[in-house]
Amino acid sequence: MRRSSLTLLVWFFFCLPGFAQTSGEITGEVRDATGAVIPGATVTVRNHSTNALRTVVSNNAGVYSFPALQPGTYTVKTELQGFRTVARDVELQVQQTLRINFALEVGQIEETVLVAGSSPLLATENATIGTVIENKRIVELPLNGRNYLQLIALVPNVSADFAGPGQAGARQGGTRSNQQLSISGQRREFNYFTLDGVDNTDVNFNTYIFMPSIDALEEFKVQTGIYPAEFGREASQVNVSTKSGTNKLRGTVFEFLRNDTFDAKPYAFTTARPAKPPFKWNQYGYTAGGPVWIPKVFDGRNRLFFMSNFEGYRDRKQFQNLYSLPSAAMRAGDFSELLPGITISDPAKCTVVGSTRTCAPFAGNIIPTNRLDPTALKLLEFYPTPNNPGVGLTNNHIGLANRRIDKDQYTQRIDFVQSSKSNWFGRYSWGNDEEIAPALQLNGTKLTTRVHQVMVANTLILSSSVLNEFRFGYNYFFNTFGRELAFERDVVAELKIPGLVDPPPEAWGIPEIPIKGFSTFGDSTEGPYTNRNRAFEFVDNLSWVRGTHSLRFGTSIRLDRFNQVGNQFARGSFIIEDQATGYGFADYMLGYTRRDEASVALAVTKFRSTSQAYYIDDTWKARSAVTLNFGLRYEYTPPWLDQNGTLMNAFVPFLDATPNVQDLGRHPTLVRIGSGDVYENTPLRFDPAIKVARDGRMGDRLIGDDKKNFAPRVGLAWSPTEKWTFRAGAGVFYIQDTGNPRFDMARNLAGRRRDESVTLAPDLTFQNPFRGASTNVCGVQPPLVCITTPYVLGNRLDRKTPYMFQYLFNVQRELGKSTALEIGFLGSQSHRLERLFAYNEALPGATGSVVSRQPYPEFGRIQEVGNVAEANYRSLSAKLTRRLDAGLTLLAGYTLSKSRDNGSGIRTLDGDTLFPQNSYCVSCEWGPSIFDNRHRFVSSVLYELPFGQGKPYLNHGIGNALLGGWQLSSIVTASSGFPRNVMTGRDQSNTGAGFDRPNATGAPTSLPRDQRTTARWFNTDAFVLEPLGTFGDAGRNTVTGPGAFSWDFSTMRNFRLTGSKTLQFRFEAFNFPNWPIWNDPNTTLLSPNFGRISSTRKPMRELQFGLKLVF
Repeated sequence: MRRSSLTLLVWFFFCLPGFAQTSGEITGEVRDATGAVIPGATVTVRNHSTNALRTVVSNNAGVYSFPALQPGTYTVKTELQGFRTVARDVELQVQQTLRINFALEVGQIEETVLVAGSSPLLATENATIGTVIENKRIVELPLNGRNYLQLIALVPNVSADFAGPGQAGARQGGTRSNQQLSISGQRREFNYFTLDGVDNTDVNFNTYIFMPSIDALEEFKVQTGIYPAEFGREASQVNVSTKSGTNKLRGTVFEFLRNDTFDAKPYAFTTARPAKPPFKWNQYGYTAGGPVWIPKVFDGRNRLFFMSNFEGYRDRKQFQNLYSLPSAAMRAGDFSELLPGITISDPAKCTVVGSTRTCAPFAGNIIPTNRLDPTALKLLEFYPTPNNPGVGLTNNHIGLANRRIDKDQYTQRIDFVQSSKSNWFGRYSWGNDEEIAPALQLNGTKLTTRVHQVMVANTLILSSSVLNEFRFGYNYFFNTFGRELAFERDVVAELKIPGLVDPPPEAWGIPEIPIKGFSTFGDSTEGPYTNRNRAFEFVDNLSWVRGTHSLRFGTSIRLDRFNQVGNQFARGSFIIEDQATGYGFADYMLGYTRRDEASVALAVTKFRSTSQAYYIDDTWKARSAVTLNFGLRYEYTPPWLDQNGTLMNAFVPFLDATPNVQDLGRHPTLVRIGSGDVYENTPLRFDPAIKVARDGRMGDRLIGDDKKNFAPRVGLAWSPTEKWTFRAGAGVFYIQDTGNPRFDMARNLAGRRRDESVTLAPDLTFQNPFRGASTNVCGVQPPLVCITTPYVLGNRLDRKTPYMFQYLFNVQRELGKSTALEIGFLGSQSHRLERLFAYNEALPGATGSVVSRQPYPEFGRIQEVGNVAEANYRSLSAKLTRRLDAGLTLLAGYTLSKSRDNGSGIRTLDGDTLFPQNSYCVSCEWGPSIFDNRHRFVSSVLYELPFGQGKPYLNHGIGNALLGGWQLSSIVTASSGFPRNVMTGRDQSNTGAGFDRPNATGAPTSLPRDQRTTARWFNTDAFVLEPLGTFGDAGRNTVTGPGAFSWDFSTMRNFRLTGSKTLQFRFEAFNFPNWPIWNDPNTTLLSPNFGRISSTRKPMRELQFGLKLVF
């Protein structure tokens, strides 16, 4: 209560002073012809679209400033008695500071001099590195899916599309989890999205909450380096601004469509070229904006404006997937087709001497019918028979899956000019996503997402030198991702596998069954997961111009309600290898398993957190050509408080590696939040050998808070001439990682256990999957469940906030009236990054059980999230910008960079390792980041052909009719490949972890360019299987995947109709040359496809047609 009261007092003390992410500023000096400063000059700025006016008076230093202006075109006018009035038209972009200086000449005030020239191209007021993506580029470049986030990839120091979504795809699903963008060498999760200056980032995986239609956007800016202290929470900022209404009614009605008829066939990796999957795609909607006008009742011109937008999306596609399934004979126990190469051992007839196991084979490779496991036979219902004859046991089944995606979204914005001193605007946005994605056999997924977002903002001029901005934002994010059979069929109850608890209806489905050498069947171990998250944000900014200093003070108060339900292994997982018979599917038919995992119930959390941030920024015009920036930010984001009361963490007083530690005082204790009975309202009991407590020893949140997050920043901008600017800066930036790993701690009291089979004497089966299932050491009866050797999910008690130290040097050069070149160095060192690792990990060994080599045998693996990772990034980049002039606009960038770390995320992405190979040596994971992209070039060009009305050539008659109104645009990307991790493919170290890497032979991992093929992309001879019971010595991420070259092309024709109406026809081609863009190769050593590329990163050429009515 005292902390809440203190928060409110601080909030009111600062008058709610926060963020202005989507506004800009026009500032400058007023001087006379001799160069002397002129105080007392009246400076007025007028918005061309709304006629909104703001007026200030230059101070004693001759300085004027208009902070918190919406992006758009303005006229800036300066007047003073005895001098001629001077005016200039400029265009202000999001988060831009425009310096417009005036030199007044003696004359009559009634005389007005209109200064010709466009807005400055160089950034002379700060050291911030960033790129603005303006409206024309957003709405007219070819975008597959009309997703504006794809345009972030146009920015230097950005790496994109580097990996699949990893665990985010399995726990959140949908397009949000597939936005792979690394900005300035930082993790994908370290991007902060704002929309109209308020939070648009969900705390679960730090993904965007609401994605507006591109027709509703004005522009956005990607801030990649040394941004002011008013910005924080993450390493990189993506600030997006929606359109406002204007004094004229304007809008669009549009539809874009795609169809498999227009698309190229998939790439053929074999002699049989695959057919095109049936596909239909429609995106349609409207945007309308203007003054609020009711005939004879209300005329809102110059006062009240609206902007409305709706967009619908319908996607139907049939995927044709290839699976490798066992033959019909094998499903009956007959493996004779494998002779003479492979014999099936009878596990009942084996002897073990030392580390050698010798078994007699089944006669004729046929397992007797009475030996077949009944659970295995029941599960065959969900494992279809091959339907693609003549190809053996590889890719012998073609599965057809009909995917359906439906999305709808709506945005309503209102702008109100209350007076010349006060402006308001507000926005409501709503979104709904539905997706069904079938898979092999009744094991697909269902996704539902609903979003509501509300924001209100006010800009209030308190005096000629003081301005206050206030914003309030509210987000509601509902996301549920579950299985195809949820609420429909309870397969777990039908199977009756001992120790597997029947889940609630939302978790119904099929256990996951991975089988070595064949395709996995059953449902993923993930889910269901349901989030009902709410966030309330109060932000404000106080700007004060004093002399040559422009000061900004601010704070942000954010209240998060992070509610999640879900778990992993709700239906169980039974991994089948070949340790019993020597062949994976034979092990399955006999019911032998290698690793078994299951949870008892779904976990539930009701997380609460109130975050605070305070800052001060000072922009000091030290000299006419020199600007210094100083900033200090303080952030306090406390750990999550669980109101549900079921959070449990592992208190690990010592880090032991010695097997079977005898001193019980060194053993971990499971600590539940709160006080009282540890097992209150829980469905389980732990083995009495496990120490449990509920005594507050780990605090009320089980994670310590960090109250020392001060982030200083400094920058310098020097402009020796109007055509040159040199900038340098450095700063500290604190980072809030994802909230999802904190949810893990609630899963401990939902019960998760994992057992590993003994390698030389397999002892786990479908009939006895968990040790101790037949005897109850807890002494409890159903419905209570006894958990032995639990898999524990913890977070380090001593967690600190991750942070980055960043530094840069940058040079800008103006090339003519419309073009600028920027070259710069950007570097960073990131500390206290979080990643997964494990306590109680077994030491490698060829003999004995995993438990016999663990420090604390009463526990299974103890998974931890902790500040054990670091990273660094270095880059040289060049950017060429040409704003629209003579019908041509261009943005091109090249980045030479290197990013290294010992962990690229907590929930890692596809192609990276989730845990270290050896958790006792996290530093051994040091290597290239998964998003490391050594070379990257990207360009976007829009060109209006010089023919037709308003153009220099053929501007009337038949020439205008045929050639007028045409425009071409392209996005061209060329980049090197991404690092990938080589895995052994089985638990060769015999630690029960499964993150082994092979040995390196010392040979180069890459092949000469003329030897690389899709059948062997890298040197597979560079790796060999490590000896049983050992870790491999190959490094992490030592293989580089193929580079990519892509060209997306668009052409459009504008047909002028009556008045201001235009009909626009668009033709767009993605992967226009129809070249294969290779995906990454298989990097699992024991896979028969090791080193082989079997898919493309992007589809072959796809065509899209669009029709848009512009009025």
